[in-house]
Amino acid sequence: MSWSQIYLNYDQDALAVYANVGVIRRALKDIQANKVKLIEHQQSHLLFEVDSQQVKLTPQGIQTANCSCPASEHCKHIIAAVLWLQENPVIDQVAAKPNSDTSNQPIESSNHYSDPLAELLTIDSSQLFKTVGKANIRLAYQLLFDWLQNDAVSVQTQGVQLRIQVPLSTTPIIYTAGTGFAGIISELPDKQKQAVHLAVIAYLFQQNQKSWQWPDQIITEHQQNNQQDQLSDDEILLIKQVQSQINSLIEHGLSHVSKSQSNQLQLLNMSARAQGLPMLAAMLRQICQLIELQVNRHFSIEEQDILLLLARLTAHLQILLNSHGQQLTDMRGNQKRQYQTKNQTLDLLPLGGYWWQSKTGAQGATFYFWQPEDNQYYQTTIARPNNADINFYREAIWQTVCLWQSMPNMLMKRGFTLHNPRLADGNNLSALGSNVTIKKTGWSDQDYQVFRTTNGFHDWAELSDYLQKNDVNDSLFDNILAIHITNSQKPELDEIRQCLVWCIKDNKNNQLQLRLFWDGIDEQRIRILNCFLKTEHKPLTVLVKCIKNDNNLDLEPFALFYQESQTKQINLLFLDFDNESLFVRNNTPKFFEKFNHLFEKLKLSNKKKLNTQIAYQQDPIATYIIKPTLTLLEAITSSGRLVLSSSDKQKIEVLQFHCNSLGLTTLSHTLNKLTQNQPLKIDHILQTAYLCHLMSKTHYQLPIVLMDEL
Repeated sequence: MSWSQIYLNYDQDALAVYANVGVIRRALKDIQANKVKLIEHQQSHLLFEVDSQQVKLTPQGIQTANCSCPASEHCKHIIAAVLWLQENPVIDQVAAKPNSDTSNQPIESSNHYSDPLAELLTIDSSQLFKTVGKANIRLAYQLLFDWLQNDAVSVQTQGVQLRIQVPLSTTPIIYTAGTGFAGIISELPDKQKQAVHLAVIAYLFQQNQKSWQWPDQIITEHQQNNQQDQLSDDEILLIKQVQSQINSLIEHGLSHVSKSQSNQLQLLNMSARAQGLPMLAAMLRQICQLIELQVNRHFSIEEQDILLLLARLTAHLQILLNSHGQQLTDMRGNQKRQYQTKNQTLDLLPLGGYWWQSKTGAQGATFYFWQPEDNQYYQTTIARPNNADINFYREAIWQTVCLWQSMPNMLMKRGFTLHNPRLADGNNLSALGSNVTIKKTGWSDQDYQVFRTTNGFHDWAELSDYLQKNDVNDSLFDNILAIHITNSQKPELDEIRQCLVWCIKDNKNNQLQLRLFWDGIDEQRIRILNCFLKTEHKPLTVLVKCIKNDNNLDLEPFALFYQESQTKQINLLFLDFDNESLFVRNNTPKFFEKFNHLFEKLKLSNKKKLNTQIAYQQDPIATYIIKPTLTLLEAITSSGRLVLSSSDKQKIEVLQFHCNSLGLTTLSHTLNKLTQNQPLKIDHILQTAYLCHLMSKTHYQLPIVLMDEL
């Protein structure tokens, strides 16, 4: 039996879980355009050429397929090769020989890959444990414990596929017969996949009365954690006090908050920290800061901001009360980032510096570095919780010895070796306790080409898929993205959204619109970017952060790779820290006077038309449901008068109609609760606000225009 039969078992649903529907659609276009060719047929692999890229399929299934393109996620080329193979099956003269390692090798089945459940039940647990590692075993044991407690897993057999639905994923985990443990497909984050898949195998063994032996150490650790990690009576009392304070804020009206209420929240914050609930303490501190700003009638704060944070806090409290074991540990959070000193060195190259400020007054600088050896980036942050430190500002940080006994403006211009780095989770580096040796050179052409090949995005269609796939993942807003430029337009003014738009294109002429808004932070970036793009230097790669603006997801540029026009040297531009004088040949007052005049004219202009095509589409959920609902709740909670007027009831009826029209029955049911009780129950108000918060996280427009979708 040919091992290529495995690839005939992947249906559209399985491929959609592996990649997504958009990738499948583009793969089909490549097949229709005859861009897929089988160029090598071996017993160990099949080699395809797909749209000038090489794809290798192996007996281990689609999870181990690889492609020569630089895409960081699953690409259209692999999907196209699998779809082509399904239309043009090939026959191997000799089937691939099975390996004793059943965790990673395909399973040779005597019944032609027809019974996926029976195959999984033959896996050797001891071999699997060696593959996944101790951390994944520990998490898998906890997951299995929770699933068995809550009866939260469902299993379906559909022909040669096994589909397992677990609480951690909205789509099923799919096993296709013949692919082995490594062939299990899911949309879970890479860091969770092995643990969840291992828990699924153990669950199947448990449900089918098969013997599955967990390591004794894992069982002992789990028993100890569950005995110790339960909410104490004092913690439960604290949670009830916080709930009472939330009710008090809303009953008095969010427009009428007082300094005493802020002080009470501060005391609760201190209690949460003392009792080992740092995540709760952080949320209480944030609310406290918003309340203080509201007491002082700060222009940047609206009652809706406070309401949404109270709704999120209430949801967090409910999860705490109903959690145990590992879930409770995760919900507690970390008391403090734990750094461990490593007796090693890191050879790093600078990537970018990002200056940030929050509504609550916190501000700081995050610096990013790339390690060529392991092809990963590190970051370190210097920050202050408020504006009390008058010496902590952007220009001072850039030129102060505050980072590994060096100044950032020196470290960000050259490569350097970091000795005895202090590392925490997530590749975070401590800014203290280490020292550096600065090298004479920075980025070389070779370094940049390696970085460009192995990181970032060249194709906006793949970037669009990545952003959509991570729509509810908060880590999306913590990471940085590298966008490689093929062509770009001059920046233009978007008068409607009051921002500067820089349109850059990929090699398929797809458009990506990077936006910088008129505010205290971005004005610096606008000046530097606008000045740089008037030079003859060639922009190569822009580094961006994802930010959420209403129902739009924007990519905010903060650093830029460029090639100098004369020397052809690779350099970095830091929009938050560099000075525009670096790119001015004639550094005279006349030039700056002229530039400032043009800059102010650009800001105040109301006549200039934007050449870049910007599509302003109405999102019906945001326009007709989320925004009107939050506006209504804000009006009710601002006054503290928790009674609906006849006008309010009519508004709710209209909102319910729109919800029912769009199939949003859960929100419609919650809105109905508001009309059934007078005065309104605070729980119902917060439930409605929290549902709007969840919906707004998953509905947004991307700043990307794809030519093949016009």
